[in-house]
Amino acid sequence: MKYFENKNIEKAYQKILNVLYVSLFLLALGIVLFGYSIFKSEEVKPTLLDDIIVNNPVENAYGYIDIISEPVLFAEYGEGEKKAYFVEDEEYLYVVEMNDQKYNEIVSKEYPVRVEGSTVWADDDLKEIAIETLNESLDSENQLLVSDYDDIFGPLTLDLNTTPLFMNDWILIIGLVLGVIALILLLAFFLSKIRYQRSLKKMSFEEKEKIKKEINDEKKAFYYKKANMYLTENYIINLANRFEAIPYKDIVWMYPYTLRYYGMKTYQSIMLVTKDKKNHTVCYMNVLTKTNKEIYQEIYETILNKNSKILNGFTKENKEKMKEITSKKAS
Repeated sequence: MKYFENKNIEKAYQKILNVLYVSLFLLALGIVLFGYSIFKSEEVKPTLLDDIIVNNPVENAYGYIDIISEPVLFAEYGEGEKKAYFVEDEEYLYVVEMNDQKYNEIVSKEYPVRVEGSTVWADDDLKEIAIETLNESLDSENQLLVSDYDDIFGPLTLDLNTTPLFMNDWILIIGLVLGVIALILLLAFFLSKIRYQRSLKKMSFEEKEKIKKEINDEKKAFYYKKANMYLTENYIINLANRFEAIPYKDIVWMYPYTLRYYGMKTYQSIMLVTKDKKNHTVCYMNVLTKTNKEIYQEIYETILNKNSKILNGFTKENKEKMKEITSKKAS
């Protein structure tokens, strides 16, 4: 864009370069975090579930139980994908949750079997079913209440199909996310650069010199910062993440395009269709304020006044005329 020796175009190009710089920074940071998580990973040991319940009953703690007998199923949910079991170690009775695959792994081994997972608060439904199941084996005089659940099992269950995310895991995830964002930004930069280079290649030397002269004509060239575009004597110069010079004489059809949020106009742009049947989006801007609406309208009317043959508005009639015009040119 420096070809045109114009401060506003150079600023637009600098924004594109900033995308490159940000992407490289994020990529480098992502690689550092990813590498740190790989080479500095430390093994985190689980804590006995009973110790967690007694000393620090919290959710998403990394716990274990050394079970000494086959788990006893008493509830299933999530269309049978997850099931709740009674298990016991040398001292206490617990409730754990797991799927069939984990259950089959456990019963295929010799007891005691150490099981590990993430702590979860036992909900009221689970407590009620657990107590009802226990009461089936007790006589009427020794029936338990739901309020007895915590005294028997503690307020936490152990989900054997999940483990908590540790600090090293978060560092790894953040590194990966930053890397993905960096690659997306790099792709956006290269696409913008390719579009700019292609637009220059399509122009003859004479046309480039003509555009260069027009955009630097302070009397006839108008730069709209909020729309990121120039209107010169013969061209629309679109600087929104690209450099695009559209001659007024090539525009066949134009119409406003509106984005609404809860029925309110928020952003508007101008859609242009040129003689080569290509669509162009220009003047994408916020129209929530009166000033911005006036700027948008000024740009729209200026383009219309530059070419009296432009089909104005998104109507069925204009769509049909557009088809006729392009079909004639094709033939």
